Amino acid sequence: MIKSRAAVALPLAGLLSVTLIAPALADSRQEDLNNKVDQVTRVFEEIMSVSNTRIPPTLLARSEGIIIIQGLVQAGFIFGGRRGSGLMVVRQPDGTWSNPAFVSLTGGSFGLQIGAQSSDIVFVFPNRETLNRVLTSSFNVGGSVSGTAGPVGDSAVDPARGFDNAPVYTYSRSSGLFGGVTLDGSNIAFDRSRNRDFYGDQSITPRAIFTDPFRPTPVVVNSLHEVLRKAEAGTISRY
Repeated sequence: MIKSRAAVALPLAGLLSVTLIAPALADSRQEDLNNKVDQVTRVFEEIMSVSNTRIPPTLLARSEGIIIIQGLVQAGFIFGGRRGSGLMVVRQPDGTWSNPAFVSLTGGSFGLQIGAQSSDIVFVFPNRETLNRVLTSSFNVGGSVSGTAGPVGDSAVDPARGFDNAPVYTYSRSSGLFGGVTLDGSNIAFDRSRNRDFYGDQSITPRAIFTDPFRPTPVVVNSLHEVLRKAEAGTISRY
């Protein structure tokens, strides 16, 4: 009889352990995702805080989508590779910004490279046609979507000039330097795992994140939306 009770106690103890650990892991995962949103928000705010280096507000104000990659790591000797993650937001019909979707950036390059480098990358989509192609699947910069080094600073842009001629403008910040760059060979894909965990929906898709009017906005996203709004208006002056 004693053996029977012991045999029952062990499985119950294991079940109790799993029951206690699972919520803790979920909370830790959510905290990591919230921190990522905060980091991306801070990076974009820093980029837009200096008038002579920021992405022109006139370009942001008419853009249809933005991707912000925080902490892209590039490393290699002879052969090099890139990997980073961030967020994508899409313009809504009323002019506001959508909830963000998590994305990842990977890529490779060949050349005389030594050491490692961490960068922040911004992609600005000035037209809806390119954005719609991006929403259907992952894409290659320089392959399915051609990237163009974007203009920098308020004085670099004529407000009357159109921006629709470029599929996507690309920017990079590294070691205190910021400017338009070409990033051919980089692949950007939606991070399904992070999106599912962040929104608590195992069947969620990027299109649902961007277009569902009934999906609540997580509290941590409010700061990102505020920074984007100020960036368009050219009113960020934090630094």
